[in-house]
Amino acid sequence: MKRFLLSTLITLVSFGTLAVAAQAEQVHRGNLAADRNGDGRVTLHELKTYNRDQRQA
Repeated sequence: MKRFLLSTLITLVSFGTLAVAAQAEQVHRGNLAADRNGDGRVTLHELKTYNRDQRQA
């Protein structure tokens, strides 16, 4: 019985952790929200930086 309760608890905690990570919104290359320098074009570096910042926020 202890083993069942422990495995259930671990499963619920891991799902909770994954749910928090899944809330980070990733944007695609055409989204101007990732345009860091305001030139109207989104480079791969700007996109990578924006997505990383969104995951860490």
